[in-house]
Amino acid sequence: MFRKMPNKWKIFLVLIAIFGIASFSHAAKKSKWQKLLEKNSVPESYWQKYLPKVSRSEYRKAVKKYQGAQNDAYSGVSGEGVKIIEGKYPLPAESGKIAREQHLWLKKSQSASNHYSMTDTPSSCRNGMAGGYGAFGPLGKSDKEEEVYYVNMRWGYADWIEPESELNENVSKDEKSITLKSGDNFAKSGYVKIGNEYIRYSSKSGDKLKGLKRGYKSSKLSHEKNDSVKQEYRYKGGNWERITRALHLDSDKKNWFKKKKVLVTNEKNGKKVVASILEAGPAIWTNRVGGLSPEAFDAIDAKNNETCTFQYVDEHTKLGKVD
Repeated sequence: MFRKMPNKWKIFLVLIAIFGIASFSHAAKKSKWQKLLEKNSVPESYWQKYLPKVSRSEYRKAVKKYQGAQNDAYSGVSGEGVKIIEGKYPLPAESGKIAREQHLWLKKSQSASNHYSMTDTPSSCRNGMAGGYGAFGPLGKSDKEEEVYYVNMRWGYADWIEPESELNENVSKDEKSITLKSGDNFAKSGYVKIGNEYIRYSSKSGDKLKGLKRGYKSSKLSHEKNDSVKQEYRYKGGNWERITRALHLDSDKKNWFKKKKVLVTNEKNGKKVVASILEAGPAIWTNRVGGLSPEAFDAIDAKNNETCTFQYVDEHTKLGKVD
C-alpha cells in the first residue's frame, strides 16, 4: 500500500515518524539536572522553558527563582505562610520540654571565639561549644545557617536507650568481674551503677564485665543477685550523668532526617522558629524531648524545660524566627 502512495505523502509520513522518534527520545532521556529538579519537588513551571534538556546553569536559575518565591511566600505574619507538611518518618514527639544547646563545629576543632566570629554570634548566645560536628557532621562553612538555627531530638533512625539489667549472681566487695542477666546493650567499656556504688570496667565478654575499678569515686559495696545495674554514667563537673546510646542505626533513615526543617513553637508565648535537623539528643534521663541552638532558643524567648510543639515544614522554608 505504501508503494502505491504519491511521493509527497510518503515524504510526509516519513517526516512524522522521524519527529515522533525524536520527541520520544527527548522525553525518555532526562538530564540529571531535570531529575534533580523533580526530586527536589521544584514545580515544572520554573524549568519547563528549558526543555527538552535542562542544563546545570538552568537548574541553578530554576532553583534560585523557586526559593525566592518560597521565601516571599513564607514571610507571612505569625507563620501564616509556613507550609506544614507530613514527613516520611514521624517526629519523635509532637510536643515536649526543650533546653538550650551549644554550638557545633563548622571546621575541625573549632574554638568558640573563631566560631562566634564566623557566625556573628550575639553575646547573649555565646554559651560555648559542644565539641564536635553533631550527629549529622562533619559540617563546613556552607552549613553556617543551619548551625545557627538547629534543633535536636532523638530522631527515629536508631533505638535510643539507657541500658539496664540485673545481676545474675551475688557480688562481693572484692569481686573482679560482674555477670549480668543480659549485657547485650551495654557498651564495650564504661561505667555502671549498682546501688550506691559506681564501677568502671574496661572490657565486656558476653554478659560479663571485666577489668573492674571498684568504688569509682564511691565506696566499695556488696550486691545481691537481681540488683539493678544501670549503664552508663559519666563523671562530669562533680556530678554523674547518664548517657543515652543510639543502637541499631539505620543509615538510610539517618540520611533522610539530615537538614529536614522543623517549626518549633513555644507554647507559653506562641513564638515560632524554623530550625534544621543537625544534631541528635538529648539524653533520656533529662526528661526532655529536644533542644535548640542558642540562636533558635533566643528567637522564641525560651527557658530550659519549657514546652514546645514540633512540626515538619517544607524544605524551602527560610530558617530563623517566624514573624
